[in-house]
Amino acid sequence: MSDTSPDTAAGPPHEGRAAVLLRGPFKVLRHPAFRAIWLGALVSNVGNWMEGVGQSWEVQRQTGSPFLVELLASSEFIPSLLLTLFAGHLADRLDRRKLVLWGQAGLMVQAAVLAALAHFKLASATVIIVVSFLEGAAWTLVQPAWQALMPSLVPREELPQAIALNSAQFNVARLSGPVLAGAILAVSSAAFVFDLNALSFVAILAALFFVRIDAAITKPKHDAVQPFPEKESLAEEERGVKHAIRWALTTPGPRRLLLGISVFSFLAAPVQGLMAVYADDLLHVGPHGYGFLLGSLGFGALCGALSLSQLPKSYPRHHLIPLSMVAYAMAAVAYGFSQWMLLSCAALAVAGVFWVWSLSSSSTAMQLLVPERLRGRGLSVLTLATMGPLPMGHLLAGAIAHQTNARVAVVGFTILLAVFAMWASFSREPGIDGGAKSANRKSRDFLEEVREMFTAESHRS
Repeated sequence: MSDTSPDTAAGPPHEGRAAVLLRGPFKVLRHPAFRAIWLGALVSNVGNWMEGVGQSWEVQRQTGSPFLVELLASSEFIPSLLLTLFAGHLADRLDRRKLVLWGQAGLMVQAAVLAALAHFKLASATVIIVVSFLEGAAWTLVQPAWQALMPSLVPREELPQAIALNSAQFNVARLSGPVLAGAILAVSSAAFVFDLNALSFVAILAALFFVRIDAAITKPKHDAVQPFPEKESLAEEERGVKHAIRWALTTPGPRRLLLGISVFSFLAAPVQGLMAVYADDLLHVGPHGYGFLLGSLGFGALCGALSLSQLPKSYPRHHLIPLSMVAYAMAAVAYGFSQWMLLSCAALAVAGVFWVWSLSSSSTAMQLLVPERLRGRGLSVLTLATMGPLPMGHLLAGAIAHQTNARVAVVGFTILLAVFAMWASFSREPGIDGGAKSANRKSRDFLEEVREMFTAESHRS
């Protein structure tokens, strides 16, 4: 990974002034390339979340079927199973900025088509699900390039802060987008929500088009030091994603990360996927209330993103990740049992904090572990582990909710998640933090093990 900041190549005239004005978690915004793309992504993500609320509510309103609502949720992620690894190969072979630019342009066209169909009363549940699938395919093709672009925008030592702040902008959108969409749906139609989403892509397209990033940084490089246990020839590396998969599955840290994130994605899926059903059938709060439920999750996620960057850097991530999953599961169980809107929003806000802690910590850990020559493909494996289980979780939860009710699906899945996260908290993998060996762990009794699980005193870096 290059330690060169793209801002040097861009020749920022105001970096000194920005460095003075920006403090704490926002200090990383002093880099002009990162700042421009961050702001563009914020506007675009607000539109994306608005569209997601509009799509889910329209399917719920038209069909009243929990299974179809979850089918919609899964349709966006099904392309991940088919295209993610190929997308990682593209990210390591093509100019990442241009790849993301063309992908966002394609998403804008699809959003405009959905808006037009809605205005002509042609946006049936089937049409919405098909468009969601196509949007998922477009985003899947560029997501590894988007992730791999991040180290090109900031110096390596600021990468954790950049990832946390990027998560913050995503969750500002997650907070504001659903609330805005819910308010619009209460007084207008989904077509207007889809219009606003199509317009929101102008911001990210402008940022990607005009920002200057050194081409030498945006294209993949070979590491001087080979983190992979075996030396490889160029011919072996050119085999595409096979090498990245072998690296991820044979290296202890990445392997445990993939296991944890896969189970988390699968079992957490129905919390958001069935939220429209909760709002309509269980809490009876309508589209405005649905927006507030999603917004509560987004508010918690925003708090989580901002607070994560303030945690001690010495705290090992292989402790933080499973503990965050435990806390998320407990809050999600409370939401699952809740029959009151206020309690549901509070539980979702708490869940949002730990949702971000677990996902962002996993992403940061993988960014720091993956060798530069495998960055696009390695991150595509992480993306596959994150997105791949979602459609299966959504479809299974939808089937269970259809046969019983949404509450049974949410509570059952999140209790299983709590059990898995507790196992992961006691059975840790120090290799996530960069190569420490599990064999170095001392034998402890139960109370000592619990203390170590929370404090990580024996191996602070």
